[in-house]
Amino acid sequence: MNMPKSLSTWFMILFFLFAALAGFGIFANGIVTGILALGAAITLFLGK
Repeated sequence: MNMPKSLSTWFMILFFLFAALAGFGIFANGIVTGILALGAAITLFLGK
């Protein structure tokens, strides 16, 4: 399996990882999840 090369893909992977952990109550930090979502949106919009 190849590692993702784009920054937006990394943001999305980390966002869904932290969102899933928050769903189970293991890691419930809304600020980090929000920053990752914002980073994914911005980098997807810019095409990085």
